[in-house]
Amino acid sequence: MAKLVDEAGIKKNVEDRLNSELGKLERRVQIDEYTPSGRPRSSPFYFLHIMNSTLGKTKAVKGQTVHEVVVKATDELKKWAEQEAKTLVSRAATDAKDRVKAETEESSERAARQLEELRGVLAATLDVDDRIDWKSLEDHRPPPPFEFREAPNPPKAPAEIPKPKKPFFTFMVPALKRKWEAQCRSVDEENRRKLAETEQKFLKETENWKAKRQKAKEKYDEEIAKFQAAQGARNAAVDKFKGRFEAGDPEAIVEYVNAVFERSTYPEDFEREYVVAYDKPSLTIVVNVSLPPQDAIPDVVEYKYVAKSNEMKPVTMKKKEHDELYDDVIKQVILRTIHEVFEAVYTKHVMNVVVNGWVTSVDKASGNDQTSCIISVSADREQFEVINLSRIDHSECIKSLKGLIAGPLSQVAPVKPIMQLDTKDSRFVEARAVLAEVNASTNLAEIPWEDFEHLVRDLFEEMFAGEGVEVHVTQASRDQGVDAVVFDPDPIRGGKYVIQAKRYTKTVGVAAVRELYGTMINEGAVKGILVTTATYGRDSRQFAKDKPITLIDGSNLVYLLEQHGHKVRIDIEAARAAR
Repeated sequence: MAKLVDEAGIKKNVEDRLNSELGKLERRVQIDEYTPSGRPRSSPFYFLHIMNSTLGKTKAVKGQTVHEVVVKATDELKKWAEQEAKTLVSRAATDAKDRVKAETEESSERAARQLEELRGVLAATLDVDDRIDWKSLEDHRPPPPFEFREAPNPPKAPAEIPKPKKPFFTFMVPALKRKWEAQCRSVDEENRRKLAETEQKFLKETENWKAKRQKAKEKYDEEIAKFQAAQGARNAAVDKFKGRFEAGDPEAIVEYVNAVFERSTYPEDFEREYVVAYDKPSLTIVVNVSLPPQDAIPDVVEYKYVAKSNEMKPVTMKKKEHDELYDDVIKQVILRTIHEVFEAVYTKHVMNVVVNGWVTSVDKASGNDQTSCIISVSADREQFEVINLSRIDHSECIKSLKGLIAGPLSQVAPVKPIMQLDTKDSRFVEARAVLAEVNASTNLAEIPWEDFEHLVRDLFEEMFAGEGVEVHVTQASRDQGVDAVVFDPDPIRGGKYVIQAKRYTKTVGVAAVRELYGTMINEGAVKGILVTTATYGRDSRQFAKDKPITLIDGSNLVYLLEQHGHKVRIDIEAARAAR
């Protein structure tokens, strides 16, 4: 049987506690010199009470000497310690078995739940409204209420000075009466003076409090104005985006569809990525979706508890069953993707959807990663919207849509995508070969900014040479924040990149990086690259840290150029002096 518990550790803990207790026994021994009736004993005896809380045992040990009591108590405590260790080991073993049994049951429930979620990938979205709720994007929070917690601090009322006691003989001695009356008037005047002084202090404190409150209110009004301005700007941006989307703006449609996919909830650990493009002439959305390989799909049906070894063992489905599960799940993802696009895009600017499913797996012949399009499906809106997705056979539905599949999806057999990304863009202009003209004497910080943009394009074209990648430079007057665009046809690594070139002589601030990120979203790009002749501040790098943004500063730019055989230099001080 496998070792269930740390028996040695349990015994050591019991032994350590026992030794600690034994070391205190002699000091705890007491003497009994009197009988229960209170008479002195002719022969006093010694006694000690011992106990073991684990076993629930107690005992009074008696003897004629302290040594005798300690010896008896030691023997008894050692016997108890042995029994305690056995009891604790037994309990721990039982607890360990119970834990493994509970873990087995929990793992089986989790495995069943995972399989149920995978088999219901398509059904899970049918009751969900995939359209973007424009109101949810807007900010309609009420402004925070004005709060001024500081309360007025009025001064305490002065203690009234008591009048002197009227002497008994005032009725007989007029002078004494006059003296007493003068004293009373003096006290009254002093009380009035103190009261007036307190009232003045109260008025002053009240005015100070009102001034502080007014200042706080003015600051609050300024913050509210900023809050409302930001709120209005956000809501205006949402309205503008909605208007562009409903008018059929291609970039807005791509951004909208990407937002739909971001909100789409799949089973935990079901990884997928989307690259979206829109072909306006044919009103077609093209989606390249990277799908998990088969080994990322769980094959455990349940877990069984093995009493002999006190462990749980997985019960897996047969390979054929797992192949069928993978095949069905992938087909559901494709159908779900089509459904989500058609349901979310409520305008008539998308009438067709093409989904290409790509998988990266290990080529068993070479041992290298290979990326293949294993399924490609095209659907017409009118044709698709009459399908009752809750009652279909997923394979038959794919067949009816004339989907391209080269065999069981578990075999990762490649097919040619029905439609791929469109790299045409009216903003693109003819490139100029600038890179060939630079040399070791060229200071990139001084060349014209248009030449710098073309130089960056040339560099990236060389970097991607031979990989089927297209690099374009945009028109300066219509770049919309984009200086160059890269189209990488690789379905997993690739997609659309946007590049901004900043021929700067000062540190690039975070605003430029934020602008690039906004441009990525507007362009539907998967990556953004910012290239500068200068450097980036800490805020810039911090903002880009967790985003698909690459920052290339002057020193890295020089390094990249030198890697591709181009000797250049960047001298910021010389460029500043020249200006």
